[in-house]
Amino acid sequence: MTELDGRRGSRAGGAVRGVLGLVGGLVRLVTGLFAAVLVVHIVLVILGANPANGITQLVAALADALTLGLRDLFLLGNPTAQVIVSYGLPALLWLLVGAVVVGILRLLGRPRSGLA
Repeated sequence: MTELDGRRGSRAGGAVRGVLGLVGGLVRLVTGLFAAVLVVHIVLVILGANPANGITQLVAALADALTLGLRDLFLLGNPTAQVIVSYGLPALLWLLVGAVVVGILRLLGRPRSGLA
């Protein structure tokens, strides 16, 4: 391998790492926003926001779409605890999924030592 080939490979590897880093940042942003919508919904419900308000309805509709089928997985007697569990578990799951995907992308983008 010539010196020029080594530099091309280094640049290509850097470009791949850059793209993977960008994708990882986007994944972190999106999953974080999904979790934030769920948390905002929890806060609005607990604080007694007007359910007829347009913002409250928008947040509720988005939150319902982001529950990953976990809404009402556990039926609790306390309405406040029900909202926290029904929307809090999916929020945590979104954060976990984001962290796992970003971790995988980091592993894929890690420079190879060439010793393997």
